[in-house]
Amino acid sequence: MNSTILILIYLAAALLVTGIPFLRVYLSLCYTLLYEVICVLFLKGGFGEKIKLQRDGSWQAANHAQSRFRKALIAYAGYTGTSLTAIGLFYLVSKGHYDSIIYFFISLLVLSLLLWIRNFFGFIWALSFVSLLAVPIYFRYELAIMHISIFLASLILIQSVLNSFQLCRQSFMRRKNPARTAVLAQGALIPAVVWGIVLLSQSLFTGYFIFKNILS
Repeated sequence: MNSTILILIYLAAALLVTGIPFLRVYLSLCYTLLYEVICVLFLKGGFGEKIKLQRDGSWQAANHAQSRFRKALIAYAGYTGTSLTAIGLFYLVSKGHYDSIIYFFISLLVLSLLLWIRNFFGFIWALSFVSLLAVPIYFRYELAIMHISIFLASLILIQSVLNSFQLCRQSFMRRKNPARTAVLAQGALIPAVVWGIVLLSQSLFTGYFIFKNILS
């Protein structure tokens, strides 16, 4: 099967699982953890921070930045970092380095378990995900490694676009709407609507860049 068609199938699959409650939470936490790790590294180099992953797919991380504007920049770094990660993952896919993608996620999960994840659910989730990824690596199931790698790359890209779209949608809500409190730069110097549009445009451009320059 043509690799581009296979990637399109997995992009559709990554989008489809967002409508399946258990799978949506279980898989989307992979993107959530990546986003939070980037934020914690950007905040204080990762030292002394905690990440708590929740059963509903949300998270709680200690963001000790005092300035609202700095908090916005840290969040922006998280969204931008996930988009750049998606580009890197698809580059590895295009070169056939499927093992590297699996090792990247295993390393991310193990490092997070050691340094940042500090709640029971998050610990169990990360441990289970590491175990699932380690099985095909250990037994050298090359076909499984390829399919899992492409799916993980597709998942990060789809989650990046969906989260940016959600953020952009929230930024247009009335200021008193509780959902709007999650908007990236509320209270910062730059209006939340501007941040929302910038992030959505950035994530869409990431998808365009991947197909135009890596997969074409």
